[in-house]
Amino acid sequence: MKIAILGTGYVGLVSAALFSELGHQVIGLDIDEPKIAKLTKGKVTIYEPGLDALFNKHLLTGRLSFTTSYKEAIPDADLVFICVGTPPKADGSYDSKYVYAAAKSVARHLKKYTVIVIKSTVPPSTTKEVKKIIQANTSVSFDIASCPEFLREGSAVNDSLHPARIIFGVESAKAEKLLRAVHQKLTAPILVTNPASAQMIKYASNAMLATKISFINAMAILCDKVGADITAVSAGLGYDPRIGQSFLDAGLGYGGSCFPKDTWALISYAQSLGYDFKFLKQVDEVNNQLVNYFISKIKAHFNGKLSGKTLTVLGLAFKPNTDDTRESRSTILINQLTKLGVRVLAYDPVVKGEFSDVYQALTNSDGLLLATEWEEFKELNWAKVKRVMNQPNIFDGRNFLPAEKLKKLKFNYLGIGRS
Repeated sequence: MKIAILGTGYVGLVSAALFSELGHQVIGLDIDEPKIAKLTKGKVTIYEPGLDALFNKHLLTGRLSFTTSYKEAIPDADLVFICVGTPPKADGSYDSKYVYAAAKSVARHLKKYTVIVIKSTVPPSTTKEVKKIIQANTSVSFDIASCPEFLREGSAVNDSLHPARIIFGVESAKAEKLLRAVHQKLTAPILVTNPASAQMIKYASNAMLATKISFINAMAILCDKVGADITAVSAGLGYDPRIGQSFLDAGLGYGGSCFPKDTWALISYAQSLGYDFKFLKQVDEVNNQLVNYFISKIKAHFNGKLSGKTLTVLGLAFKPNTDDTRESRSTILINQLTKLGVRVLAYDPVVKGEFSDVYQALTNSDGLLLATEWEEFKELNWAKVKRVMNQPNIFDGRNFLPAEKLKKLKFNYLGIGRS
């Protein structure tokens, strides 16, 4: 089948590579000319393990191409996937102007029946508005559908090729048939519902995961107060099949492009419907408290005096295996520490910074602050770390580093919720 992907951000690029791998003819469209020029030359514009190889494989097979022209991308497409950004407004709601602009441009270039699929994360009311826009700008028959993405940054390629579930929000049997045909090589449960329900599933999924993270972090604070170990508590919870182990790692909280934004958006959307989503507000509030809580533990270790200290933050991306720093806890941590008079050094394996070597970033430091759980940080030469640091203090914001080993090496180790 012929597929047009609108938007070449994170979701758009992964989707384009996926559908090419599934054997379809895919054209990616973006109005950013320099970006399209790079993509056409095989230069992937985001860091995502495995994407570069898949991407360039299908540039060579000819199943994947890019353009800035709606006239080139839309007329022959059987399906158009809208994957443009939906940035948050000041009140937390999504700004859907790019979705609406894309819908209008698509409508003006339709030449035959096409299924227009919203993959961008949007509130349920968006589908009706997109449908109105397209109807006002074309006489060609079409169907609107929703097919939300559930990709995890850092493992998006594997998630796309081996999804846990596929959701179709459709209004006609014809649209469902085409979506099934496009995804037929994937072995995953398929749930067919209406567009509003499909979009609500996306909201609910991220809100539930954010809730688990904030819950375990609130429990970690209690563990600190009573001398319990949150890692043991998490393990005990995880043995219960009704709860499971995933998303029960305590630390600095969630960041990135999805959980914060989608949580704010669901709170705002509920408010627009006359419902005060107090429960989810608390989830967000707990998450917002965690960096300051971590800093308070560090400050207490230094007897309340942080001004003039040199501290090294390891990890700038919001999670490992990505270069995405949106809503990164590291950014908030660095800003807060700087305001307290701390000289902050930082290093990340992928995000470019001042240092190209982790040991340089740790030289003459009064403390190592682990903010992102990159695997390589667990395997550092700890004897060398201790030798280059001014003081052997480790503040583990993800409870990720080998605590017992570090204590044996005479480091002052401090995690979150750990005895």
